[in-house]
Amino acid sequence: MRLFSGSKIVAIGNDSPSNWPLAFCAGLLGIGQNGLLVALPVLVSLTQLSLSVWAGLLTLGSMLFLVGSPWWGRQAEIRGCKYVVVMALAGYLLSFALLALAVWGLAAGWLPEMAGLGGLIVARIIYGLTVSGMVPASQTWALQRAGYEQRMAALATISSGLSCGRLLGPLCAALALSLHPMAPLWLMAIAPLIALLVICRQHNDPPLPAVAHQQNRLRLTMMPYLLCALLLAGCVSLMQLGLAPHLQQLFSHSATTVSHHVAVLLSVAAGCTLLAQFLVVRPQRLTPPQLLMVAAWLMIAGLGLMCTAPLALFYLGCALASFGAAMATPGYQLMLNDRLSTGKGAGAIATSHTLGYGASALMVPVVSKFYGESQLVAAALVAAVLLGGISSWLWCQHRMADIARESQ
Repeated sequence: MRLFSGSKIVAIGNDSPSNWPLAFCAGLLGIGQNGLLVALPVLVSLTQLSLSVWAGLLTLGSMLFLVGSPWWGRQAEIRGCKYVVVMALAGYLLSFALLALAVWGLAAGWLPEMAGLGGLIVARIIYGLTVSGMVPASQTWALQRAGYEQRMAALATISSGLSCGRLLGPLCAALALSLHPMAPLWLMAIAPLIALLVICRQHNDPPLPAVAHQQNRLRLTMMPYLLCALLLAGCVSLMQLGLAPHLQQLFSHSATTVSHHVAVLLSVAAGCTLLAQFLVVRPQRLTPPQLLMVAAWLMIAGLGLMCTAPLALFYLGCALASFGAAMATPGYQLMLNDRLSTGKGAGAIATSHTLGYGASALMVPVVSKFYGESQLVAAALVAAVLLGGISSWLWCQHRMADIARESQ
């Protein structure tokens, strides 16, 4: 297998344990997020709670990742990654079981509305405070198993699991809904139980030894990597939110046609994400600085095409932007991990992603008011250009450092 070491590519064997059980755990996060969105209309109907209330509940769980992700990142270094993953799975199971019970009680009428809403709030708080450790701990555990030289392949495996979960989540939820309105919630409560049985048999690998210049505290010099994470998350979110408004200009006569194209575009994006992870990231064909810079410019090119009128170019642009976005995350995460301890780095990146999604949500009404909803893709392009500028600067910095080392 081709692997990188610093700025050079080397080949070594791979005897580390499989990371796919950890990828399965990370995939549950994608299934839960996207599956719940599919079931949302049914949940509104069953509980008689408004869509805005449910949107607030979903936001509550997501925003608690800001608190949970950094804390669990530190716990992964103190208590071990297995402990954090088990706690995340247990919290996942408990939150969806409580969510299902509250929805069932409201639908059946034996639970007062305020008590049912209280149960839903508690369920989402449990979700946010526990499941926020899932991806950082899975990434850190995968890095511990793979070793320093195979870090990029390890991160690609976890990202692939998360992407598969986001791709399969809506399909699983839709199939479950055809059986019973409550079936998606029970499915999401049973899935982590299966994962717990798998994880309990896994060996808790020791932490990676500290690498040169790796620190235990976040420094100002590490902010560019976190800013890249924030810009990437905001860019992807704005791109996804801008799909429907852009298509409505082309198909103003049919909302059904717009929905159909959005579904196809999201599937194309998920497919391109998996392709990037398997064709570029996992084989470790590029060093992290190269990966981040190429990813950023692919996103700029893709979003530029999406700002044009022809539908074919819009599809091509979505594919390019999604391919690039999948390459960016391991790039800045590995560069940060060279400076900050692995667990804290994973938690900081997860926090930056959450801030990026939150910032994009705040930008939507601003962009819509002053420029119109159809310009959300253009706003995503601006974020991508900023990401391209920072990534190019980081590449130059690392290139100059490599030249200085080689000259000594």
